[in-house]
Amino acid sequence: MINIIIQTIIENKEKIEKSLKRSIEEGEISLFSQDLRKVFDEAGRKTLVGILEMIDTTLFESSRRRLEYETKDLRKRTLLTEYGNIEYLRRYYKNKITKEYVYLADEKMGIEKNERMTKDVESKIIELSHDISYKKSGKQAVREEVISPTTIMKKVRKEELKVETKEENKEVKILYIEADEDHVSERGNKIGMPKLVYIHEGNQRIGKRNILKNIHYIGCLGKRSEELWIEVAEYIDKKYDVDKIERVYIGGDGAKWIKEGLNWIKNSKFVLDRFHLLKYVNQATVEYPEYRSKIWYNLNIYDPVSIENIFKEILEKTIDEKRREKVYISYKYIMNQWEGIEIYETEGENLKGCSAEGHISHVYADRMSSRPRTWSDDGIDKMSRLRTFKSNGGNIYKELLKRKKENTKLKKYDKIIERNIKKGICIKTGIKIPLIESGINSRTRDILKDILYA
Repeated sequence: MINIIIQTIIENKEKIEKSLKRSIEEGEISLFSQDLRKVFDEAGRKTLVGILEMIDTTLFESSRRRLEYETKDLRKRTLLTEYGNIEYLRRYYKNKITKEYVYLADEKMGIEKNERMTKDVESKIIELSHDISYKKSGKQAVREEVISPTTIMKKVRKEELKVETKEENKEVKILYIEADEDHVSERGNKIGMPKLVYIHEGNQRIGKRNILKNIHYIGCLGKRSEELWIEVAEYIDKKYDVDKIERVYIGGDGAKWIKEGLNWIKNSKFVLDRFHLLKYVNQATVEYPEYRSKIWYNLNIYDPVSIENIFKEILEKTIDEKRREKVYISYKYIMNQWEGIEIYETEGENLKGCSAEGHISHVYADRMSSRPRTWSDDGIDKMSRLRTFKSNGGNIYKELLKRKKENTKLKKYDKIIERNIKKGICIKTGIKIPLIESGINSRTRDILKDILYA
């Protein structure tokens, strides 16, 4: 297929020369770079079509194929690639024994029945939609082509992306789990609240920054609390030697679904996120800020009786009913979360604070709630999973390839196809590549063979 690339460059020789001249005159290399890219995109499209049609022809001419499949038709297909849309012809076959109909060239090259784009393009649009809107993703994915927002949305919602946890049986004495939820606008003036749970081994210093050690995210919308915590427990069971864990701290705002984790995680205790404690203290003392320092003083010496007396004083002074209600809500919140506050007194040396709000912002809000847009339940759930998948270091392209079913039925044609492509390169161009032709068994040779003959 090297001849196609060379021929395309020859056909565009005049255009390339003009572009280079213009680039030199204007002192701007990017002008030439853009035009050169268009030429190579064209060469890429022609090469892909050539490869696919050569494979189809090879299968058609194979005597082995004639024993198994009879030719029924020759049909056109369009496929979106990194180089743009390509259109190629391939034959439709019928298996003589099973009566199954199949496009052998498509099957051999892993192009699925209803597939309209290659896996690299599919992974790219999902990758882009992780950070920007479906509309913008569709414009940026492939040069000179626009993919509809609906197509991208369907691709994102179709994929169940999850980083597989390897069995490690790692030994740690203390483990930290922190949890929170985002507030995402839904259609019909509803609010979706995707949950985020992350597990880590505490802080570690890297340069001037403190980061969480070996962090792993789990996120979703719509799962029952029990199901979510079972997933967390399963991750811990795979990753760690549970019998060696002396304490698991579950940090958060004290919501019922977060405290549900105490029922599923062995040796766990709840820790109240100080950010939410600050929020309720401030809410209670808006009208009488002089009480703020008194509340904090007694919180820091873990004195619930004094806290109760201070709130009684504030309530007695507060006349407005709505304001009284907010003060009372703050009081009930603090007293109901007392165990999560008091744990700082007994086990404070192990507690470094909860950063759930920051993680919600980084993992969810940047894409879902910080900009004015509306979502559906399914959209929130799938985007939550995509965001956590990427945050866990997941590779979308590799994940999509991993899910493809290997077609072992057509393995027997591999050598025939390889021989034919190799022969085509040598005869049509007169080009021989010594490294490939030689018997040297090197990694470079393997890579070149993969590129040319795969």
